[in-house]
Amino acid sequence: MRTEAPTVRARILLIEDSSEVRNVVQQMLDDYRVDAVASAEDAFALMAVDGPHAVVIVDYALPGMQGTELLKEIQQRYPATVRIALTGTGDLERGVGALHDGDVFRFLTKPCTRDDLLHAVEHALVRHRDATERTELDDQLACARESLAGLTEDLEGRVSIQMQTLRVLHGFAVDLNASQSLAEIADRAAVATFEALQGRSVHVQLWDDDAQSGSIEAYAGGEMSSEMHREVLETTEGGDRAILGEIVVDVGDEELTPYQREVLSMIGVPTAVAARNEFRRRERDQAQHATIIALARLSEQRDNETGKHIERVSLYCSLIANSLRDRGDYTDEIDEAFIDDLVRSAPLHDIGKVGIPDAILLKPGKLTPGEWEIMKTHAEIGAETLNTVIRESKNPGYLTMGRDIAGCHHERWDGTGYPKGLRGLEIPLAARILALADIYDALSNERPYKKAWTHEKSIDWISGLGGNHLDAKVVEAFLVRKDEANQIRATYAEDAAEFAPSAF
Repeated sequence: MRTEAPTVRARILLIEDSSEVRNVVQQMLDDYRVDAVASAEDAFALMAVDGPHAVVIVDYALPGMQGTELLKEIQQRYPATVRIALTGTGDLERGVGALHDGDVFRFLTKPCTRDDLLHAVEHALVRHRDATERTELDDQLACARESLAGLTEDLEGRVSIQMQTLRVLHGFAVDLNASQSLAEIADRAAVATFEALQGRSVHVQLWDDDAQSGSIEAYAGGEMSSEMHREVLETTEGGDRAILGEIVVDVGDEELTPYQREVLSMIGVPTAVAARNEFRRRERDQAQHATIIALARLSEQRDNETGKHIERVSLYCSLIANSLRDRGDYTDEIDEAFIDDLVRSAPLHDIGKVGIPDAILLKPGKLTPGEWEIMKTHAEIGAETLNTVIRESKNPGYLTMGRDIAGCHHERWDGTGYPKGLRGLEIPLAARILALADIYDALSNERPYKKAWTHEKSIDWISGLGGNHLDAKVVEAFLVRKDEANQIRATYAEDAAEFAPSAF
């Protein structure tokens, strides 16, 4: 299932004191209705008359009320409005802080391209629409419960059955809101249908292109007979009909009563809406992943790194994890899911460097003690940045491992690392693996402060780190596969031309 961001005449508010920037942004967003004002006062006056906008784009460097204050004020007055901040290069730290605090959905560095702006606006509109639809779904469920309550007045003989049905549907509504996957949605729909229809066998299917069989299935009750009733799971939006699956109920010799068909519909409608929202959540997570990886690449570029550093470190991590598993080490933790999450989260290890000032991050010489203390905060900045995303995500997945890696990859086995001085098995396994991968890549590739070491010299150095700096088992697993590591290093070697990130 694919979800398109709303485009036609969506209401967007631009708050920017520069008339030139206002004109450029309005031209970039010509498919939308853009109200442009020059100050916070004008913005609140406009919203007081016309109501809140779906998305507001705010210049951080506004005269009068600062961008941070304005964003907080908009959040308090109009919590449903999705906020995007435009920042200059010097405002990057404040932008990261706003992202931490949840004041903004996205921030863009000026000047930005039309594609970057459209990408941010489209996803902001999707978030606004989804929030609106969740409210509508709650209203629908409330109406459904009220409707079911009225059914108990029909006949005294059906009161007990109807009360049981109400309890089932109420529990189903609660469980459905807590569902975190299509499989959970299908299971809960099957159980609720089985209970609400007094034990009729049920088969639920949700179409899913990502599933190996093409669908997610759930069953309740016994075998199905040849006589069945099918409830199509569909949603309609903007005149477009989307069929998401079906609930199949065993009829046998007894057809469903009109009341049972109504109950089945009351299960089918929220099931379809929940499935649709799950598809949208997946797409949001994919977009979120792309944004986070882009931020990770930005941190590498600011640190005179290239995208190949990220690729190499991810491949080294996969190599080490597979070697550990093959040797029988940490098999209670390492499975395919662990390795997949490790490869996806490895690029996030230095994401916190976006919060380190350029004067320190790019300093060619040795850092002062004070500067070094600031540099070390990138681990905590990275962990907290990902924590913010995790708190807002229904299914954080690999981001939990990414948080552990970002926050702990500078911890040392002997407890002399930072930021918390963790030692031994207190350090998450993923961070212990990443630490070795990052060290090998740093040694065997050129840095502003050193020439690249040979593979052999790098291996000799790492061989002496087991049991003090690094986990000895991780070191042994790496040394067993050192030739493959050398091949990765050669295959993904840096280009001769210096990498320079293009401006937004």
